Amino acid sequence: MTRLPRSLEELRGRRMARWIRESTTGQFDTYGPDSQRERQDAAAERWGLVDTGIAYEVAVSGKIAWRSPTMARMVADARAGAFEVLVVGYSDRWQRNLRRTLEVLEDDLHPAGVAVLMADRRILSSDPDDWDELVAEATSAERYIRRLAGRITDGYAAKFRGRGDQAGNPTLGFRRSSEPPHVLEIDPAGMDRAVDVFRRYALGNLSTAALAGDVGLGEEQVRKMLRNPLYNGWASRHRGAERLPAPWRHDPPVDDALWDQVADVRAANTRGGGPRRVDRADPLLGLLWCVCGRRIRADGMMGSGASQRRARMHPDPCPAWGRQARYAAETWETPIAGQVGALRLDRRTIAAVRRVVLAPMPVPLATSAARFRRTKLALAERHVAGDIDDAAYLEQLATIRDQERDAATVKARSADPERALAYLEDLTTLWRKATPAEQAELVRTIYARVEIAGPTFVGVTLTPAAYEHGLDVALPEVVRRAGKAPPAGGGTALPARIPIVGRRRLRASRTA
Repeated sequence: MTRLPRSLEELRGRRMARWIRESTTGQFDTYGPDSQRERQDAAAERWGLVDTGIAYEVAVSGKIAWRSPTMARMVADARAGAFEVLVVGYSDRWQRNLRRTLEVLEDDLHPAGVAVLMADRRILSSDPDDWDELVAEATSAERYIRRLAGRITDGYAAKFRGRGDQAGNPTLGFRRSSEPPHVLEIDPAGMDRAVDVFRRYALGNLSTAALAGDVGLGEEQVRKMLRNPLYNGWASRHRGAERLPAPWRHDPPVDDALWDQVADVRAANTRGGGPRRVDRADPLLGLLWCVCGRRIRADGMMGSGASQRRARMHPDPCPAWGRQARYAAETWETPIAGQVGALRLDRRTIAAVRRVVLAPMPVPLATSAARFRRTKLALAERHVAGDIDDAAYLEQLATIRDQERDAATVKARSADPERALAYLEDLTTLWRKATPAEQAELVRTIYARVEIAGPTFVGVTLTPAAYEHGLDVALPEVVRRAGKAPPAGGGTALPARIPIVGRRRLRASRTA
């Protein structure tokens, strides 16, 4: 290991590398790097350093520069002996973090025989006489960025509270106004495309990857769009911990009904953390809801050996769930599979599908009174806590009540009966030939919500596509299927009754 230089005079003949940092790529593309290089060139000439041509360039905040891949690569090269002096043009271009500065110097660079030279201040990290000044510079740099962050945070908070505007770059369908204070506004040129993403995903038959390919967007961009409440008229901060109405909340691009449909499809497609078990189909994961309004969660496995099966558990004690803590997932999966498998296009079913597809009846939403109760309760808690004033509380409460009244008034798009019947015929063929995993995917294209009270079905809400093609009258509500009943504690014996929300459309269509 080369002995560390104790003064600037001992730098002559030592091999140098450059450290060039800007906070953003925009700054990096402009004037900043040239000025840093000029300082480094002057330092090399003054103290006789040998330029190795190695330069570490990074566009990242000084507060987190220590965890950048560029910093890691520089430290690795230093340990390998690639250079002896790291020249920084300006002291504040090194990093703005006192703790990390000391760690990198004392734990990584100095033990490797590498010193850091801050050319503008003529500070050498290995010179004992410069140590106090080096610490002072690092402290000053960190103090500056902390104060700047505080001013920026206060500015964003004031803009959020006063204008319902959240920080960040505009996503598809939004733009920043050309006039100060440059708030977010709807961009008509892109919003139609953005809303189409929501409508297509709400059908429940496309993954985010497939949808992204269809609409020509990145998969991660589509995922973030579907989670972004800005489309539903809500500005948010701190990952949704704070939320205020955006200026377009009265008429959001994605209305509440479509937003809720997308949320339910997202929940149905959520598999949870960790690697997915491809050998076990789980058709109802995310679809099961208790009548109390809580989603039923997966709870590992129950039983052992050949009788082992996946389990479901209520997240809270609930009278509707019953005394039994856990039920086997097949308690509900077996009847649901029986309902889809019993689909037959006989003469009576074909006539019913023709009538109901042509009847302009409302499509039920995958929601419940419990959801509205929770929403109103959360709003009341915000009001009591003083987060919103009386006027805002009453306005938002009225909006929720309107949504509650109109929850079943979304009109179905008119469909061609022949196309609907062809869809159903294809569905029966696919179901017979599908593997368990493929059948699980088909279930999620048919069902949007399965509401239960313990092992008993209360009602199932279908996806918009299923209603549009008449599945609410084509699927039988009473399921009879041959086979051995599930064991005690593992489910309900067939036949089972599975009420379909919206089934009354058949009776209404007869009088149309």
